[in-house]
Amino acid sequence: MRTVGFSGKSGCGKSYRALSVAALHNLKLIVDDGLLICDGKVLAGKSAKKERHPYASTLRAIFNDEIHAKEVSDAIIKSGHDSILILGTSERMVNLIADRIGVAPVEKHIHIEDVASPEEIEKANLMRSVYGKHVIPVPTFEIKRTFSGYLLDPLTSIKKLANGFFDKSAQAERTIVRPKYGYRGDFEISDTVLCQIAAYEVSKIQGVADVNKVIYYHSNGDNEFRIDICIDYGIDIKKTCMKIQDTVIKAIDDCCLIYVDTVHVNVEKIITQK
Repeated sequence: MRTVGFSGKSGCGKSYRALSVAALHNLKLIVDDGLLICDGKVLAGKSAKKERHPYASTLRAIFNDEIHAKEVSDAIIKSGHDSILILGTSERMVNLIADRIGVAPVEKHIHIEDVASPEEIEKANLMRSVYGKHVIPVPTFEIKRTFSGYLLDPLTSIKKLANGFFDKSAQAERTIVRPKYGYRGDFEISDTVLCQIAAYEVSKIQGVADVNKVIYYHSNGDNEFRIDICIDYGIDIKKTCMKIQDTVIKAIDDCCLIYVDTVHVNVEKIITQK
């Protein structure tokens, strides 16, 4: 296993540049804030950004939890890759993470100053300190499974806000997330609102005579809906139910940035027109 460290102070832009650094040094795996990432997918781990307090976030990031560390260690072995980039706020932190997840000692340390100018680092700090946002080097769709219910934005949507900080030539997608402990006030969407959004969107679908009930619930960590409807006679039931599923998933995603895993549609009655 070839292990390379990438270090710099919190908020300096490490996560944003992780993909380009990994590509430059031909490193397949990335460990960032408790997550194991490969080819734009989260293979294992739990993000430190989900913790409620900075101290708990730090413990998560350094794999203080043995179960967390073993999960990532097993995933590294299962991946079959022999190279990894580990991000940390210091060389000491990178070395500690390498030891806890059971990879080879760090053979090379890269610092943020090696790949970013002072101006770029300053702008990255501005994004963290003023807007409370953090970049994760995976696509938005992928990270929504981990951060379901969190405030997420595709990186491209706030390029103008950063005043040219982001590397326009970079092809890989990143995701911006506001850490839970970094919230400025509470951000909450009630189950009732989610059900109302789903009911409204379903009611507009041709062939749906009535929406009797919408229930939103969590099952084994997944976000699921159950929708009971009445349908007009003569309508293709299968196609209509599939359209309902697609419509609800898209509507909740667009309105609330919450990834919906499953939509169960129950046709209770077929309405015949007189």
